[in-house]
Amino acid sequence: MTTRFGPLLDATGTTFRLWAPGVAGVELQVHGEAPLALEQHEGGFWQRRVEGVGAGALYRFGAGGTVFPDPASRQQADDADGWSVVRGPFGRPPRRRPVRPWHETILCEVHVGAATPEGTFAALTRRLEHFRDAGYTGLELMPVNDFPGRRNWGYDGTLIFAPDTAYGTPEELRALVDRAHELGLSILLDVVYNHFGALHNFLPAYAPEFFDAAESTPWGPGLAFDRPQVRAFFEENAACWLGEYDMDGLRFDAVHEMKSEAHDLFLGELAKAARAVKPDAALVIENVNNKAHWLTRREDGRPVDFTAQWNDDFHHVLNFVVTGEPRAGYEDESRDAVADLEKALADGFVHDGEAEGPSDGRTRGEPASRLPMEAFIAYGQNHDQIGNRVDARRVVARVDACRLDFMHFVTLLNPQIPLLFMGEEAHLRTGFPFFFDLPEPVASEKRADRYRQMREMFKQEVAAGELPDPNDPATFMLAKLDWQALAEAPHQDALARFRALVAQRRALVWPLTASPYRDAWSARQGDGIIVTWAYAAGALTMALNPTGGVARMRFRAPEEVAVTGHFRRRGEEMVLGPWTAMAWRG
Repeated sequence: MTTRFGPLLDATGTTFRLWAPGVAGVELQVHGEAPLALEQHEGGFWQRRVEGVGAGALYRFGAGGTVFPDPASRQQADDADGWSVVRGPFGRPPRRRPVRPWHETILCEVHVGAATPEGTFAALTRRLEHFRDAGYTGLELMPVNDFPGRRNWGYDGTLIFAPDTAYGTPEELRALVDRAHELGLSILLDVVYNHFGALHNFLPAYAPEFFDAAESTPWGPGLAFDRPQVRAFFEENAACWLGEYDMDGLRFDAVHEMKSEAHDLFLGELAKAARAVKPDAALVIENVNNKAHWLTRREDGRPVDFTAQWNDDFHHVLNFVVTGEPRAGYEDESRDAVADLEKALADGFVHDGEAEGPSDGRTRGEPASRLPMEAFIAYGQNHDQIGNRVDARRVVARVDACRLDFMHFVTLLNPQIPLLFMGEEAHLRTGFPFFFDLPEPVASEKRADRYRQMREMFKQEVAAGELPDPNDPATFMLAKLDWQALAEAPHQDALARFRALVAQRRALVWPLTASPYRDAWSARQGDGIIVTWAYAAGALTMALNPTGGVARMRFRAPEEVAVTGHFRRRGEEMVLGPWTAMAWRG
């Protein structure tokens, strides 16, 4: 696609470009050279070609008394407020076809900085065999674009085209993707298009037109998606990750926080721009509003816009059933959790505009029961659901192995796309507290805001001083995966059980999900649930007892079934023990 943002390198020089429609003039500063004035062009752009400036040159802009890096910088020399680096494309095209079809995806969510002791792209590259051998077929990287400081969750970035220097160079990120492809792993990248971080965000000073003054998000001003230049900025960013870095897909963070009246226009254009680079890219959205129309399919089964949505509904009810904790989106004690789990398995969403009975005040969305199961990404925990707890503890630290195995069985052997958080495959207990690296007084403001979020957004009572200091390097170290613990017998046993589950998914689920989806039906028997998903190639059935008691059910199952927990046949009755689930084809 034609680009309008960032430096444009040619054989003998570089064209520098900046969108700043409201300023009287823009100055280009190339390191070691006299400042140069940029020329005004149509649509609010400023531009100038400079002979003899090539790859590796350091540059920045000045306007209205503010000096700042290129908002479309492809690389920074140091941090997000410093010099930008001129660089051209890698010179090798992206794959046109995915590493494997979407229905064969088993995702692991990974934070680059916390996944290895070194916290770099290169170090993660050296660990990729672990993820492949565990049974994952893809990694979903939390945001890697430039952020202030040396450590961050990644969702307050400011330079969205530049990989953060704390993780390594653009070449090392591309090498990570290339090595993953050699191993048969796909790589998805989490991107944030709903806001910019506050620190090192110079846009308000010289291009306030990026923002919609009438809208706000929980993290800062809303973006002006009614402006075509703003939409193009993010669309070019998506194309960059998919094209230049050969990512297999993108996960778009919290699209429900795109408050501009033009957000639907933007989302439609965004999907088209991404698919123009990679027609079969995995485009995943996070959307608490459950707008099922963004997930619709063409007659051939391919997505019209987005491939799938993170299924918070599935997480909320499964997590409540397994842990008994009324939090993380499932606080209404009047709800029938077994019925909601049945609906999440059969229809995808619980809140889809069709929910019956007493409302919890959050029923929302559009009917989703006709969507294929691969339009939903199912998980029992992710970075949000671990890190946005006061104790930042994983499920493994709150329940026994029996219940965790049940959670994994239901997540991996239902036909939605499974996602797990790094280390979950081996029951690693490493927490994932919220962390950042900010100077004072910004750090103090961010700490206070974190307490507000815990109380208002995540509905958790938290006393002053109860949260670990997110600015303390020791808090970041608490999030580091414990690779030494992985070698211990309990974790190796858990990893073996996970690998067996993956093998069962390959044998039971993949042959069916390779064919067109037809429908699903379900039944409730006491506290037991039985769900059948029908495909052109056959049917998959799961029976489960999501309780600590005994469930007596009537159904027929073959002698050989995949199972977690214990069951016995008693004539025509099946007796399922606590936290037991079984699955079979036919």
